[in-house]
Amino acid sequence: MHCSSCEKLLDRYLEGTLTPRQMIDISAHIGSCAACAHLLEEVKVIDALLFTTNVPELPANFTFAVMAEARSMPSPKPHQHRLLSFFTLYLAAAWIAAVALFIVSGTSLPKIGAAIAAAFGTLAKSFSGGAAGIAHGAPVLATFSVGVLTIDLTLAAAAAAVYFLIRPRLAAHLASASEAQ
Repeated sequence: MHCSSCEKLLDRYLEGTLTPRQMIDISAHIGSCAACAHLLEEVKVIDALLFTTNVPELPANFTFAVMAEARSMPSPKPHQHRLLSFFTLYLAAAWIAAVALFIVSGTSLPKIGAAIAAAFGTLAKSFSGGAAGIAHGAPVLATFSVGVLTIDLTLAAAAAAVYFLIRPRLAAHLASASEAQ
């Protein structure tokens, strides 16, 4: 018998719940192995200490006192999602979407800058013409506003889904995975 096999059975050996063959094997191993014999003596001391413990006497009103103390404590506040963390997640998603759009479209940074400058130039000309210029530039402004609003709402919905739906599920999954280990 090996020490690793013997060590696992020492508690049951002391209790006498092993098979007769196992009892003989462990007795023979303990007689030939000083380390396991020493471990058996330690287990005997621990068992003796466990059997000699005294149950403390509790006062008659112990439960009442504990419950009164628990009631006097402030109630825990529910976890609140901070608005700043939501907007940070939204900003990160917007930058990731913008970079992905640039990569997928294959346009270079100077071309994008020129397109943005041209769009702002068109808007500036529309507003500098007075009421007629505003009327002429309104479709451009409306299209631009609807496009930006659509992108913002899509990114905000995606960020909210990640923050409020996926994040708690991921946290629960990671907690259950760490408990399993």
